[in-house]
Amino acid sequence: MSSPHTHRAADHAAARVSARQAIAAVTSDFTELPEPVGTGRPDGPLAWSGYDDARAAAYERTGETESVVCGTAVVEGVRAVLVSFEFRYLGGSLGERTGDRLEAAYAAARAHRLPLVSLVATGGSRMQEGMRALSQLQRVAAQSALNRAAGLPQIAVVRDPTTGGGWATLGAGADVVLALPGAQVGFAGSRVRPP
Repeated sequence: MSSPHTHRAADHAAARVSARQAIAAVTSDFTELPEPVGTGRPDGPLAWSGYDDARAAAYERTGETESVVCGTAVVEGVRAVLVSFEFRYLGGSLGERTGDRLEAAYAAARAHRLPLVSLVATGGSRMQEGMRALSQLQRVAAQSALNRAAGLPQIAVVRDPTTGGGWATLGAGADVVLALPGAQVGFAGSRVRPP
């Protein structure tokens, strides 16, 4: 007989799958959206020393060029736009390029009148991009509002962990929020800054 601790460890391991493993768990019919064209300066918008090296290491570790994979899929017989976060890519953090991909995913959902399903695993905004990263949360919230106004459902599946602005926009902002067993969810807000 297994202990409750064993179940929690198994739940935790199940919640920490890669972006593509999460996609494969819900569909075998996935077509990735084209990557939006973007240019950037060395070490990002703030010229944060070592940022390009960190992104290169994340690519080597994950095979992904950004922290989110977006595409169209058939999930339980329903065609949808699917967004899946790669937590091993800089903590699944949101930066400008992530915002570009998410904006394209929301736009694709509107263009084809599809629901948007997010498989969320993120630590929040990418500190190496400063306010530019934080502004992506507004971009995502604006896209979510456009999809809501178009009458398109948004579903979030919260993976482990889902925190910060990623939780506040893609998670808590969805019409339906589901969570995997053992998923840690949080938004610290005022507790992480002085009054």
